[in-house]
Amino acid sequence: MRKHIESEAIEALRDTLQQISVIKVKEIAVDPHGRRGEKTILGHIEIYGHAHLLACKVVKSCELPCVKQVVEELQEVRKERGVVVVPILIAPVISDEAQMVCRQNNVGYLDLAGNARLYLDEVFIVKRSLPHHKELPSQAEQLPTSETAHFAQVA
Repeated sequence: MRKHIESEAIEALRDTLQQISVIKVKEIAVDPHGRRGEKTILGHIEIYGHAHLLACKVVKSCELPCVKQVVEELQEVRKERGVVVVPILIAPVISDEAQMVCRQNNVGYLDLAGNARLYLDEVFIVKRSLPHHKELPSQAEQLPTSETAHFAQVA
């Protein structure tokens, strides 16, 4: 199950980055040196010839304690690497509260529902998906066709 969500996260990150022509994706893979159960996805990209390292953590849910813990872990990865690292939180769906925590801590986010906010020095990516749970209105009134228009004019 964990590998499945990591694969989806990698694919969503790759798809988002490839939508911007100036971003060249070099490699995106799970860090083989990460601790078991706490894997970090590392993305090596290039923007206008400048190398960037993306450090991504995947969360299963957007409960605030979980999000805050992952944000702290991402800040640690940034300190450990000693290079410019762009921290990114990836979730199946990211809540408004989780988005706020990420923004306050300068952590990018991406979810599998199509939302993203990534600040990559020269490039800023913001995507917002529309909710899919809206119901269509009940049976709408039909527009008159040539046959019904004739009867409407008679009445």
